[in-house]
Amino acid sequence: MINLKGRKGIIFGSTGFLGKQLAMRLSKLGSKLILHGRSLEELKKLDDEIKSLNVKQILLQSDLLDRRFYDNLLNLVSSRFEKLDFLINVSGSFVRLAPLTNFSHNEWNEMIEINLSSFWRTLKELEYLLKKSAKPKVIFLNNEVIGDGKAFYNIFSITNAAMKSMAKIYYQENKRLKIQMKLINVKILNKGITSILNKSEKKQSFSKEIIERIIKKGFSDEEGLIYNI
Repeated sequence: MINLKGRKGIIFGSTGFLGKQLAMRLSKLGSKLILHGRSLEELKKLDDEIKSLNVKQILLQSDLLDRRFYDNLLNLVSSRFEKLDFLINVSGSFVRLAPLTNFSHNEWNEMIEINLSSFWRTLKELEYLLKKSAKPKVIFLNNEVIGDGKAFYNIFSITNAAMKSMAKIYYQENKRLKIQMKLINVKILNKGITSILNKSEKKQSFSKEIIERIIKKGFSDEEGLIYNI
């Protein structure tokens, strides 16, 4: 396993299913984390689980739809960490299976904001701290099948495709610099970033394998942008 002890990072969407599992596993591996979530109640539940490991992490509560959050994001994070070794964003919103035009303007705006714009905004604001690390990683999750224009996956399909383009651009622009962009293509993500299987028992057993693969590929120093798991 890659040595992550003492590595400092932030996880956006840490209260979702995959986000929570990543937060727990990285805490066990000794990473120092800032854990973002929209719900303070869910963040506190996650905090209690992490404290059971005799580990204490930093909580960051905010709605990614609130533009004011980004204005102060760098100050908030830099007041706790002098650098960021990694940024993980597993935020996601999937409203429903439906034809593309069956959504309101507000639904369109919110899904574009959470599933795409928030990834750019967090990266833009925290890039300064990433550049202070020796080998910083940016880790996003994706689903190429859905992002290839899958019918009835509507706005989520569009944002998956756009995220891939954004990751490619950032990867090429930073190829000779320090920041490594890692786009993890998780084939089983068929209804949104945090929805894997319907039965919670299967979720628990399957997620461990997925989490280990995400960490192995995301934190490796090998060159490359897209990793299939």
